Amino acid sequence: MRGESFDFDVPAQPLSFALERYAVTADQTVLFSDALVAGRTSTAIKGRYVPRVALEALLAGTGLVADDSDLQLKGSFVLRQLSAGGAAEPLHATGLDRRYDGLVQARIWEALCADPRTAPGSYRASLRLVIDSNGQLVGPRLIQSTGSVRRDGAMLAALSGLHMGHPPPAGLRQPLTLVILPRDRVAGRACATEGAP
Repeated sequence: MRGESFDFDVPAQPLSFALERYAVTADQTVLFSDALVAGRTSTAIKGRYVPRVALEALLAGTGLVADDSDLQLKGSFVLRQLSAGGAAEPLHATGLDRRYDGLVQARIWEALCADPRTAPGSYRASLRLVIDSNGQLVGPRLIQSTGSVRRDGAMLAALSGLHMGHPPPAGLRQPLTLVILPRDRVAGRACATEGAP
């Protein structure tokens, strides 16, 4: 799967929108804070590429790089900012904490897997997330529908008030964006059942 190529056609546009379109095309999770990508514009990409090459091309000139070095978030890229010297900034400097991002993904995955209507596997969706100082998810919002009004409602109900078990790290830039993709995996786990249409 790592070497598989996809046909990309992503025009230059606000980076957050370009990343969502990239994630849908590549079946690839990308984690980023809204604050990190605010005011940045993607580079247009058109053609057949492996996901990493496409993402690097899309990020060209933005001052950001994609990091997939953490095995805990297997199959995910985390965006990081380049310093003036060209090195990637530490994760805390970009407002992201890889361990906490992994925790958020795992908690959301568990909540969605608990209901056959929302179990990931057959649909795509994009979520905007805010976590309060107690570690509770407040007012989750769908950016991209799952394609089913029934499933959309069940998803928001399952996630509203969801507790992460830990407060967010100091300086975490919010809201966060999470793209849920077909056949996605969090920490190598998958739901036993697939979501209902």
